[in-house]
Amino acid sequence: MRPIRPERLRRAARGVTLIELVVAIVLIGIIVAATAYFVFPMRQSTDLVVRAALTDIADNSLQRIGRDVRLALPNSVRVAGTNKMIEFLPIRAAGRYRADSGSVSGGTNCPNTDAALGQPGNDQLSFDTVVDTCFKSIGSVPNANTITTSDFLVLNNYGPGFAGQDAYATSGTSNRRQISAVASESARESISFTSASALQRLLHDSSGKRFYVISGPVSYVCDTAAGTITRYTGYSIAAAQPAPPIGATSVALIAENVTGCIFDYSANVAPQIGLLTLRVTLAKTISGGGTETVNLYHAIHVSNLP
Repeated sequence: MRPIRPERLRRAARGVTLIELVVAIVLIGIIVAATAYFVFPMRQSTDLVVRAALTDIADNSLQRIGRDVRLALPNSVRVAGTNKMIEFLPIRAAGRYRADSGSVSGGTNCPNTDAALGQPGNDQLSFDTVVDTCFKSIGSVPNANTITTSDFLVLNNYGPGFAGQDAYATSGTSNRRQISAVASESARESISFTSASALQRLLHDSSGKRFYVISGPVSYVCDTAAGTITRYTGYSIAAAQPAPPIGATSVALIAENVTGCIFDYSANVAPQIGLLTLRVTLAKTISGGGTETVNLYHAIHVSNLP
């Protein structure tokens, strides 16, 4: 048997030299540095995209609410649900009604409901003792071709708390009537409506002789539990603000990742001017386990001139 030499045993048991260890450490350091150099900027870029997306969602949702509310019927904006729900009655069309008979208006005369006025005297809007169902506008009415028999005529609206001047009211003397027909007469519109009682001059006659045509109500609901802001339409007008709207036929998601919101409304910050303030907070988890939060504030002036 060949004897084993001591040199071979020493060579077989040899470990890592100091130079090899230093080289390994340097290589690991280079790899770590390269990783930090390339990965961290990519992470920061991803986080920046998240911030921009949250800001865009928040801004778009507030701008959408603002555009809608600016077209609200005067004195119809109301807030409920611990300041997380907005409701209003959007205007479809508006104009001025005839307050006296004036000259012949042309077209088809309104029904001769007030014998004292005759025709075309009944083209004006009558009040008090006469149950009027038709009038003609002064000049053409923008968007008159969009008016449907599901819409309502509203006069001199002062909103909740004013008996007979609240378009949300569902009983008693009301300033709201169902539209039954609209006929264009080139330079004016003939508007017919259903009525079971006479309009009251003291309550319903606008000082500016303005009338509004509204569709059904619109609500924006902030649900922090679900993390959403949702727009509801296609439900019935109710005296008390529904929370949330019942029977809505159209439900549109406006924003996600919502963690907080406050909707506040002051009806009289100036004469016949309301102020709606919206505060929304959106949050989303970013890379590294942190949370990116965006807070936006938006203020809308609302005309309350009936």
